[in-house]
Amino acid sequence: MEDSATDVQLDTDVEDSDLPEDGGEEDAEIDAGPRCVGPPGLYIEGSCSVLAEGVMRYEPEYWLWSDGTDKDRFVWFPPGTRIDSRTMGEWSYPVGTRFWKTFSLDGRRLETRFIEKTREGSGISRWSFQTFAWSEDESVVTEVTDGVVDTAGSTHDIPSISACGVCHGGPGAGDVVLGFGAVQLNHDREGITLEDLDEMGWLSDPAPAGLAEVPGSPETQEALGYMHSNCGPCHGGERPQGGLNLQVEIGLASALESAAYRTAVGVPSEWQTEEARVRVAPGQPEASTLFVRMNHRNVPGGEVIQMPPIATEFLDDEGLEIVRTWIESIPPEDAE
Repeated sequence: MEDSATDVQLDTDVEDSDLPEDGGEEDAEIDAGPRCVGPPGLYIEGSCSVLAEGVMRYEPEYWLWSDGTDKDRFVWFPPGTRIDSRTMGEWSYPVGTRFWKTFSLDGRRLETRFIEKTREGSGISRWSFQTFAWSEDESVVTEVTDGVVDTAGSTHDIPSISACGVCHGGPGAGDVVLGFGAVQLNHDREGITLEDLDEMGWLSDPAPAGLAEVPGSPETQEALGYMHSNCGPCHGGERPQGGLNLQVEIGLASALESAAYRTAVGVPSEWQTEEARVRVAPGQPEASTLFVRMNHRNVPGGEVIQMPPIATEFLDDEGLEIVRTWIESIPPEDAE
């Protein structure tokens, strides 16, 4: 697979002393709990509850649907490095950057995915991927490469390593990482935020206040953000799949300027039904192929209709309501 961007280098006119030493919080006297062998580098040795030095928790503003699982996300940057944020909508990460994402159901950890950047530049070939299944008592993790269906008797499937590239190598995935960027971190909730990264010196170029705002009414903001997260990795970038671009660009003045409006609202769909012929029909969710495909799950052996096409078996009722409300709010003239 070709890399999604050429190699980039950060400007070198900054003194090393100006770079952040680490992004972690001050050490605290915390009981590490029962001895545990967790995912590589995430927790202090022997613990599965106390984060290792410099590991930071984060939460995206717009979540990715994963069949109702709860997710905890963490990041670690090598001391003395910076994210290349010269293109604010497509960050490139320093070698050694680590991300973890843990999936849980009913309070029990089932899986942790771990990616680490191993080479300069951007794109999936610069990263390593691993996934780990948690034991029943959550005392040890075991690496999984070929995937697991209904892991630990749950409805959660662990994907094979070979499937990672479907999402992380998509045209809108940039430097592989999903759910961590200017739009996703532009909030004031718990965990590391865009403002925190800026103030702590982790960005090569500053992020002015308001730059990463999603435009539009509240229902439009919610829908554009949801599609940015759930659809944008494939339907985004310079060559989005099918020409449908659902990523939110940085610095938009209005929702009407967004790629979602330009490439979806009133635009004929390549996939059609008798009732639905355009991607987004203003005021008519059931006549919008985007909504129809979100509201479908494939039958084994049948046509691949559902969106997202993989990694989900159940409908996202909340996400469907977000998109339905947005489509119903669009006046007919916005399709002209």
